[in-house]
Amino acid sequence: MDPTLYKAAVRGNIGDANFLLADHLKRHEENGYQVTPKGNTVLHVAALYGHSHFAAEVLKVTPAMLRCQNKKNETALHIAANEGNTEVVRVLLARIEYHNIKKKLTRMMDGSGDTALHKAVRSQHLDVVKLLVKEDSEFEFPPNHAQETPLYLAAESGFHDALIIILESCKKPTYAAGPSNRTPLHAAVIQEHKDCIRSLWRWNKPLCEEPDLWGWNSLHYAVKLGMEDVVSDMLAWKKSLVYLPAGSENDWTTAIHIAASEGDVNMITNLLNHCPDCCDMLNSNNQNALHVAVFFNQDELICFLLDNDEYDSLVDEPDSDGNTPLHLLAASDNHVRELIYHHRAKKMSFNKQNQTPLDIALSRIVTSQKEKLVRDLCSIGRFGKRDLEVKRKYEYQPLTKDDRDKAKKAYQTAVERIMKVAQIHIVVATLIMTVTFAAGITLPGGFESDPDSHNNGMAILTRKTAFRAFVVSDAIAFTCSAVPIFIYFVMANLSTKLEHKDIEKLCNRAIIFLGVSMLAVVIAFVTGMFATLSHSLGLAITVCFIGCLSILLYFFAT
Repeated sequence: MDPTLYKAAVRGNIGDANFLLADHLKRHEENGYQVTPKGNTVLHVAALYGHSHFAAEVLKVTPAMLRCQNKKNETALHIAANEGNTEVVRVLLARIEYHNIKKKLTRMMDGSGDTALHKAVRSQHLDVVKLLVKEDSEFEFPPNHAQETPLYLAAESGFHDALIIILESCKKPTYAAGPSNRTPLHAAVIQEHKDCIRSLWRWNKPLCEEPDLWGWNSLHYAVKLGMEDVVSDMLAWKKSLVYLPAGSENDWTTAIHIAASEGDVNMITNLLNHCPDCCDMLNSNNQNALHVAVFFNQDELICFLLDNDEYDSLVDEPDSDGNTPLHLLAASDNHVRELIYHHRAKKMSFNKQNQTPLDIALSRIVTSQKEKLVRDLCSIGRFGKRDLEVKRKYEYQPLTKDDRDKAKKAYQTAVERIMKVAQIHIVVATLIMTVTFAAGITLPGGFESDPDSHNNGMAILTRKTAFRAFVVSDAIAFTCSAVPIFIYFVMANLSTKLEHKDIEKLCNRAIIFLGVSMLAVVIAFVTGMFATLSHSLGLAITVCFIGCLSILLYFFAT
């Protein structure tokens, strides 16, 4: 492209003493339009930089340039819509005399199959969306090459205002066959855009029944993500949704199994409130919700199901391989005593390999956790296979001395590793506790020393908000640093009695309290400095900003 013309388009220069746009355009129209290496005409360049008056002048001289496409098959309208240059879009739409040509302009697609509306929605330019939808409300705006419609893009990105405009203004908005065969409702649920979900739900409720490429409908994803209000709305409209399978013909599950895999007790309760009999549903492996909860080690949900007599039948129900939930527990590294004791009154359970849960447990690698499981299984009298020889081979024997020594050594190694970390934490907690105690005794600003004052001995800065914030945050820091010390004290005394997972749980709780105390120390420092330096606001703000950098640098480092 001629450098003079290109610079004029970039700057929006229509003409001056040394340059006249009309002359250049007529000359280039006769010799063929000049373009940039990307194939952009001077109108594309003006649209990119948002020069609406320049674009209007170009179209007065060469209106045919409006439909010119660059190497990506983009028109100037595509570029203006993508950049959100509303006035340029308005000019481009207004400069075509015939209505049918105007429609063709809004319907033109680039190399990716995107219309100008696709570009505007993806870039979230609401004013441009309004112009384009109003201009051609009868157009369906079909999907691009990636199967994305403007409606799908709006739902997926949470661009709720654009979604409302498309639903209310377009007479036939396309919504089906999106990426992976997902509808806009799928996209809104997966991204958890609840305002978009509500609008799409009011517009077309049957969307929630549509399965995607993997056979999951919107309800299935809402259950997995724990969106209870969305699930309640869908089931209130059609309860049969809960019975629809999710997955392929040979490998499928249901909503209650999905909730069980997540261990979501509230969601399970929600599903059972709407459809009490859905607890009897089986997946493609003939497993019930309790099977799935055991498989995914969801202890809280297991106890919830066992505590309710209505779901008692789930306990001894076999799956396709004949395994009850107790068989699956025996094969796992978990130990839920409630499930074992719930089998006391049950019949002896054999799977298709003639194994009881005890057989499976005995065949696993011996650990201290597994030994407890075996001991509990023995207590309910569920011994060996039906074959006597095999029963003798696998009959329960206590751990040997070598096995006990190995388990004990592994336990001690794990505990030592945790206690080494705890030593560092104790030092940090002690330092914070000491500093915050000292700061609480020697408050910033000092104390009232006038013997005639009724406030004698009281803090001088008590009435300042920053000082009050300092006192509160200092107290929080002191308390939260004391808690880890108490926790580690308990851990040191009871380390031989606690399980490894219990020690890890205590250590994690101590870390949380220590993190809170460190954050409170930073806040106490910042507010204390601000209280004493408030007479010099600039200095006070500077010190506060520097103090807060520690928090920002922590997030940057991690």
